[in-house]
Amino acid sequence: MNISGVIAEQNLPDMAAYRASKAAMRSFDEALSREAHRRRVRVIDARPPHTETGLAEGATEGQASRMPVGLDPDAVAATICDAIAGDATDLPSAAFAPQ
Repeated sequence: MNISGVIAEQNLPDMAAYRASKAAMRSFDEALSREAHRRRVRVIDARPPHTETGLAEGATEGQASRMPVGLDPDAVAATICDAIAGDATDLPSAAFAPQ
């Protein structure tokens, strides 16, 4: 299980390095999934939308109008745990939409 985040699919100003690292994680997960499948190992790439972890405080200053309200970390964790317990192999941002 890796969490690359939806930022891997978005183009936000002043976040090129962060986005690149998340995109690299997504690419790694795709490649690892193909390799691990032969051994019946499941790889899950989670791409939750912005989550209120406090990590982005200050980093998104001046972008508040462009940033969505962050998800509750407990809700994100519950979605990820459900995916692990189930048979998910991918968790796109839509999987984190409130039910």
